[in-house]
Amino acid sequence: MFARVETFQPESGDIDDLVSAQQHTVGLVRTMNGNMGGYVLVDRDTGHVMNITFWQSEEDRHAADGEFEASPHRGTVGSYGVAMQESLKTT
Repeated sequence: MFARVETFQPESGDIDDLVSAQQHTVGLVRTMNGNMGGYVLVDRDTGHVMNITFWQSEEDRHAADGEFEASPHRGTVGSYGVAMQESLKTT
């Protein structure tokens, strides 16, 4: 599993617009092949915003680059391999 993390430090008045745009973008890429989920995280006290999406393969993650690049807001992007994955047990 692979994760794509994009971090933002918007101007104080732009945070709601940024969060809305990121929710839209993450919602789009969650429908793509190989996507395993995604979140938009917000810390309004510090003004930090990040989106995290999870992918089955690096190829799947790269296929989503166009959607992220089409967003009106660009942040700092990092790509990570997921070192630990927890599984849920059902009874």
